[in-house]
Amino acid sequence: MSAPSRSLSFPEATAIIAGYGIGGGMLALPYLVSLNGVGPSALVLAGAYALSLLLHLMIAELAAGDGSGRQIVELFGEYLFIGKGGKLLTWIFFGVMGVVFVANLAAYVSGGSEILAALGLAEPWGGVAFYAAAAAVAAFGLKVLGVAEKWAVGAMAALFAVLVAASLAALSKGGVPHVGAASLPAPNAPKLLALYGMSMFCFAAFFSVPQAALGLSDRPGLIPRAVAAGLGINFALILLVTTLSLLLSPEPTKIATVAWGRALGPWAELAGTGFVLLAMLTSYWSISFALSSMIRERLRLGNFPAWLLATVPTLVLALAGFGGFLEFMRTAGGAIAVLVAVLFVPAYRRYRTRKGEPAILPPGISGRAWDWLAVAAYLAMAVGSVLPIG
Repeated sequence: MSAPSRSLSFPEATAIIAGYGIGGGMLALPYLVSLNGVGPSALVLAGAYALSLLLHLMIAELAAGDGSGRQIVELFGEYLFIGKGGKLLTWIFFGVMGVVFVANLAAYVSGGSEILAALGLAEPWGGVAFYAAAAAVAAFGLKVLGVAEKWAVGAMAALFAVLVAASLAALSKGGVPHVGAASLPAPNAPKLLALYGMSMFCFAAFFSVPQAALGLSDRPGLIPRAVAAGLGINFALILLVTTLSLLLSPEPTKIATVAWGRALGPWAELAGTGFVLLAMLTSYWSISFALSSMIRERLRLGNFPAWLLATVPTLVLALAGFGGFLEFMRTAGGAIAVLVAVLFVPAYRRYRTRKGEPAILPPGISGRAWDWLAVAAYLAMAVGSVLPIG
C-alpha cells in the first residue's frame, strides 16, 4: 500500500529542507572564503549553521505544536497579527510574500531558460521546458515533492562525488596548482560579516519547515532531526564546494564553476551547470509548493487553482523579460527572509505562552535568551548581506 499523500519518510522530509536551501549562492562562498582564510571561515560557517538551525527548530516547534499544518503566513495570523488590525496585517503580509515568491520563482525560470539556451535549447522553449519540469512537481502534492527532492539532492551529491574524484586524481598527478591555508589573506570584520551573510542566506529554508512538519506529524520526534539533517546536507555541500574550489585554483573565482572548468576541463563546468539547474529546480519545487499552500489556505481554493495561481505567473513574468525587476525582487527576497526571522520570534513567544511546554524541543533551548540570539543572528545577516566584498 502506498504511503498517504501527506506522509513523508525521514529522507524525504530531510530533502525538502535541503532542497529549499540549496542554491547558486553556495557557489559564491569559495570566493568569500578565499578573502578571509580557511580557519576563520570555517568558524563562521559552523556558526552560521548553528544559528540557522536555532531559528529553523523554533519554526518546527511552532508548526508541530500548533498541529494545523498551516504555512507561516497563517501561523503569523494566529500568533502575531492579532487584535485590532490583525486581519489586515495578515492580508498585507500575504500579499508581500506572494509578490516576492512569484518574482523569485520567475527568476528561477528566467535563469533556467538562459542555461538551457546556452546548451542549445532556444528561448522561449528553454523557459517553457524549465517551467514544465519545475512547476509539475508541486501539482502532485507533498509526497511527490518529497520524493523529487530526495532524488534531486542525491543527484547533486553524485555530481560532486565525481568532481571530487576527478580533483583528487588531478592533484595526485600534479595537474592543478594547490593553494595552502598560509597563502590566504588575513581576515577582517567586514569580509567575515559578508561571508556570514551569504552563509545564512544559503541555510535559509523557513517555508519548507512546515512542509516537513506536516509530513512527519505522525512521528513528531523525527521533525527536529529532519531539520538538522536537511541543513546539515547544505552545510556538507558548502564545505565540499569550498574545499574543491580552493584545491583546484590558487585564485578562486566569484562563481565556483568557472574555476572547475579552468582546472579540470569543460566537462567539470558542465557538471557545475548541472548542479545549478538541479539547485534551481529543488528551490522552485519547495517555494512553489509553499506558495500554492499559502494561496490555498488564505483564499480557500482547491489544490489545482492554487497551483495555477502560484506557478503560471512565474512563466509569464520570465517570458516577458522583466530581468531587472526580477533581480531586484530576488534582493528583496533576502530582506524578506530577515523580516520573517525577526517577526517570527514574537509569534513564537506568544505560541509558547499559550501552549506552555514545547512539543518537540528540549526545554533547555526554549528560553527567552535564545529568542534574542535568533533576532541578533538575522540582523547580523542583514548587515553582512549589504557589505561590499571587493
